[in-house]
Amino acid sequence: MIMQWKFDPVGGTLSPNTPAEIHTKAGAGPRHMALHPTGRFLYLITETTDTIGAYAINSATGVLTELQFVDALPADFKEQPAAADLHVTPDGRFLYGSERKTSTLAGYRIDPEKGTLSPIGHFPTEKTPRGFNIDPRGRFLLSVGLDSNAMTVYRIDPQSGALANLKQYAMGQQPNWIEIVDLR
Repeated sequence: MIMQWKFDPVGGTLSPNTPAEIHTKAGAGPRHMALHPTGRFLYLITETTDTIGAYAINSATGVLTELQFVDALPADFKEQPAAADLHVTPDGRFLYGSERKTSTLAGYRIDPEKGTLSPIGHFPTEKTPRGFNIDPRGRFLLSVGLDSNAMTVYRIDPQSGALANLKQYAMGQQPNWIEIVDLR
């Protein structure tokens, strides 16, 4: 489930919103959320069913309304999935999710008005891609592999959202997170 809270910025306290929780499919294992840059939509990746949910955010109440759930796995994959990370490009046009067992990144185009997702494709990446990130200008996606001990840098096509492999770099043992510091 996703729990919904109201935050009091004066006292720093939380209280349950109404409703206090949004339920996902039983056993789905909500893992990571990504907020759209406009603040109008929220995306959720589920670890054990490898689906991505799109939600509208009520600007007055903060309450989520489910818009859509899409499968993030390649169609021919029949094992128990293990989804990991989720990110939206800074311009809000594309969303990507990682799946550890297939070592792929799933890409989606975001409808700017509805917040719904249309598939771009699945892109092979490092073995067991637990973490990835997108640079602050939305031109590059960096993905590390927990079991490959490497990182691949991809160019994000600004029109299609497709990922083009640029270069692989050796990393330390079991890299699992990427943070990008913008020095501009």
